[in-house]
Amino acid sequence: MPAPRPSQSAEAARAAAAQAEFNEKKWVWVPDDKDGYLAGWVVKEEDDMGEVVMAAGGEIRKLPLYALSKMNPPKFDRVDDIADLTFLNEASVVHNLRLRYGSGSIYTYSGLFLVAINPYQPLPLYSDAIVHQYRGKRRDENPPHIFAIAERAWVNMGEERENQSILITGESGAGKTESTKKVIQYLAAIATDAHAPITPSHSQSPSLVGSNSFNTVVPAVGLPRSSSFRKHAKGTSVSVSGSGFSLTAKGRLGLLERQILQANPILEAFGNAQTQRNNNSSRFGKFIRISFSPDGSIAGANIDWYLLEKSRVVVRSEAERSFHVFYQLMEGGGSLKGIDDTLGHCKRALMFNRNTAAGRRCRGLRIPEQE
Repeated sequence: MPAPRPSQSAEAARAAAAQAEFNEKKWVWVPDDKDGYLAGWVVKEEDDMGEVVMAAGGEIRKLPLYALSKMNPPKFDRVDDIADLTFLNEASVVHNLRLRYGSGSIYTYSGLFLVAINPYQPLPLYSDAIVHQYRGKRRDENPPHIFAIAERAWVNMGEERENQSILITGESGAGKTESTKKVIQYLAAIATDAHAPITPSHSQSPSLVGSNSFNTVVPAVGLPRSSSFRKHAKGTSVSVSGSGFSLTAKGRLGLLERQILQANPILEAFGNAQTQRNNNSSRFGKFIRISFSPDGSIAGANIDWYLLEKSRVVVRSEAERSFHVFYQLMEGGGSLKGIDDTLGHCKRALMFNRNTAAGRRCRGLRIPEQE
């Protein structure tokens, strides 16, 4: 049986006590080699140095004042938008992200941006019900989410009559590839619910753009905002009636929407590989452009790729693998000899570091040494 939630009065009393304790001391963040930053309070300042009592353990450290970062009051803990912090420094940003991540919130706003922390596990955050929750809502009406970013781009495309772009970037393993999939999933889902025709103000179709090292997605001209919603933009009256969410997203998707979503596994097979930090690392950049018809349905899409790491075919670290497609070919073909005609002269350059155990193994299959 779940533990009863504390009453609002109990939570308010706890917050007041934490604030009172905070006000009694000059709290700061102290840089730490192991944990990044630790909490403490200043007890003495002399010239450019300060003595700090560490909150954990009571250890006293003497550090230069410039190395200390001011701490925000407890009321700012787990704030949805980092821009709301009184003291905007690296330590406070990291602390807020850490608290939110610990409470299951992987998304946090930072002004116009969305910060996403890879949870390295599936989360129930992308169902049809969640899509419905963010459809036609303002950003501050729901918790931070990548669907809110996609919704904002969709709305801006309809209101401003301009193409929109979503840039997805980060280090290897940060979740760029998965985030791109979620944006496309949301746009495909809401596009199938738009059926009200409007007259676009530009000769070109609306478009929506996306990429991987730069992952982007963009809506464009004349899109309806939501079902049963009337919007006036530049003198044009738009009336939208949607089919609702009685069907699942998969059941509503048309051929184009399915093709866009199904293109990802093919791209990943030829352009993704296992690295030391990421089992499905994109080794290329991609730019996705989605075009919309005047009634808001998807009219087409194209994907541009660039900077493919071709050298990975023949050179890579012993702990890493070549592109997925080669291992998939081996899984289906059984041995190199069986697909000689297909691979031709590329056989030697194809896949593995032959002198390592990892190079001789393909999903559990041992590959015979080549002469």
